[in-house]
Amino acid sequence: MTAQPNEAACLLEKGALYTRREGLQWDGRDLVFAGFKQGAFSLYFGDEPIYHFDLEGRWQRAYLRGRHYIKRLDGAVHEVERLREGGGLVIHRRTLDGAEARRLDEQIRGVAADLLADLGMERGRRLDPPDDKARPIGDVELREFLGRIAAWDADAWDAFEARCRRAYGPLPPLPPDCPNAVVVQATLGDRDGRSFAAGAVRDHAVRAPEEFEGHVRDVAGLLGRRLLQTRSVFLAGPDVLRLPGPDVLAYLDVVARVLKPERDGEAEAPAFDDVHAFLDDFQKPVVDAATLRAAYDRRLTRIALGVESGAPELRRLYGKDWSDADLQAFAADAKAAGIELSVMTLVGAGGRGRRAEHVSRTTRLIESLLLTRGDLVFLMDERELAGPSASRTFEPLDEAEWREQLELLRQGLSSLRERGVKVVPYSMVKQLA
Repeated sequence: MTAQPNEAACLLEKGALYTRREGLQWDGRDLVFAGFKQGAFSLYFGDEPIYHFDLEGRWQRAYLRGRHYIKRLDGAVHEVERLREGGGLVIHRRTLDGAEARRLDEQIRGVAADLLADLGMERGRRLDPPDDKARPIGDVELREFLGRIAAWDADAWDAFEARCRRAYGPLPPLPPDCPNAVVVQATLGDRDGRSFAAGAVRDHAVRAPEEFEGHVRDVAGLLGRRLLQTRSVFLAGPDVLRLPGPDVLAYLDVVARVLKPERDGEAEAPAFDDVHAFLDDFQKPVVDAATLRAAYDRRLTRIALGVESGAPELRRLYGKDWSDADLQAFAADAKAAGIELSVMTLVGAGGRGRRAEHVSRTTRLIESLLLTRGDLVFLMDERELAGPSASRTFEPLDEAEWREQLELLRQGLSSLRERGVKVVPYSMVKQLA
């Protein structure tokens, strides 16, 4: 019986995303695949373990011992495990403590150091990709990059995480439409002590355009060639589109001017095709139609709208006083400017006592918006978004009731499919996985 090729062998043969790749083979060991793709480098040892790095040598994702690991920019490491329970797939997530995270950092650093040592012994074989499929990775380049990974010791990570803390305020949750975007913060925290879906509230501040430019330069320096991995920018925070129009346009001009990745010391074309923003309070002041048109010309192509519920009484439970007409007017101006919309609404808002009202009013309000092909509606889990100190004045749904409401919302919004609008149940846990 012919042995089935493992993941490393398949990528060497057919891994089209990896434009430069190489196989490393030692007797009695699984094939090691090394490959460069847009803004990233990967190592596959047979089917596992698997490691993914940015071009600065910092690890970002790993798969080993049947678990996925994700390292956030701020240094937090999440462990994600997929298990079959009760006939379904259940995702378990936890955040590693500091000691565990550092041990994993050191383990991954050791993988690169061990490969360097193996290459130095020159007992293995190098396997180039098939003709015309990709370029092989030269020996000098491979050794240099493995050395770059191995240089990320505890002191290097501590220094990097300190830079991250200086560059950023508390990072907001990203809308589902841009999970891998570069985040730049025009405003920080939550205006008027209100956050979307009763999430954790943080101190509020606004960066003037001049201060924002310094922040964006810090972010660009922090990310380095990781900028090459993404084509989207998220302009935070939730009230940025409630600032004066000239300031909003100045922020977008800064993004276009500053966020240019460098390779070998030469600036490349802008790393992004689009800028995303988020808004969850539609009362005036909000940017007007003329500003939205000018923002679209500066690549603001999508706005996520935080709509806890279509029922005004339920929105007030989350501290929101905007009217249906406020949202409808803003959405109409955005669509007229050419901007695509993502509506984020909650499954579970208002709890058990007002579930029918939430479903009927929410579907009616979302259907009234001028959504068209390319727009999205995300059905978010209220339980995932609420902060740990959120005080609920309603009895939350149990699991069966929650699933029933999810299905009712999907059915109620089914007419949007005729317009080309996608309605997507969304879990932050699955996003992380």
